[in-house]
Amino acid sequence: MRSFARWLVLVVLGFGFLVQVGVGQEVPPLFEAEDLSGPSVPPSSANATSISTPATPISKPTYEVFRVISPGVFDVQVGDFQVRFRAWGVGFPRREQPGYREALRFTEEQLLSSRVRLEVKRAFDADNLKLAEVLPAGGGLSFSRQAILSGRGWHLENETQRYGPFSLAQMKAKRMSAGVWKTPFAYEQMGGKTAMPRPLLPSKLFEQEKKPPNGFSRLSFWVSSLGKVHAPGCAFYRKGRGTLTSSPQGYDCRICGGRNPKKTP
Repeated sequence: MRSFARWLVLVVLGFGFLVQVGVGQEVPPLFEAEDLSGPSVPPSSANATSISTPATPISKPTYEVFRVISPGVFDVQVGDFQVRFRAWGVGFPRREQPGYREALRFTEEQLLSSRVRLEVKRAFDADNLKLAEVLPAGGGLSFSRQAILSGRGWHLENETQRYGPFSLAQMKAKRMSAGVWKTPFAYEQMGGKTAMPRPLLPSKLFEQEKKPPNGFSRLSFWVSSLGKVHAPGCAFYRKGRGTLTSSPQGYDCRICGGRNPKKTP
């Protein structure tokens, strides 16, 4: 009886082993190699559109200047309206001041019948003019920067919050004595809303004080905190920290000559 039970147990265990081996052969492996030869899954229509169609850059509109009113002031056609603009950050001489005709001719040559891009800086100024930076349609320096660099106008620091490129352009113009900086009529930037020049010294008085008979008692020099003496018209005159004095003590500026102003050509 015991032998028969043992034989039955062995038969059952052997049958179970054979069943496990057969089932294990039929189970697929856990990791199958990817079939690279088959067709790839196409991307969705939305992804295909975004990949195949590049983003189109937005072109900025350009406008044609058809009338120049005064230096830096011009009209453009915007739809059915004529809009008057003023160039941002640059001041020009008045009609009765030296350099007005040259500034007007410069504005006409740069803007009249040309296409420009306009970046509005202020909706309206005190004269009800739109204030904008004028850029050539084909790229390049702005109109205001060219005017300052050529000496046809000067930088309005209060209007631009001392915009760096304009300040550097004015320093170069002063060093080269270009445009308004080579005339005996001195100009100063006005902080008013009219954004027009104000004379410091009339031309005759400037010539008298340039070579006074008894020294430089009537001419005010600018002595910087570093001890450099700058004459009126210098790029560093009244710039930074310093004092105004008619009896300067220190080193003469190499650009303007200080107490011995250099002669302009």
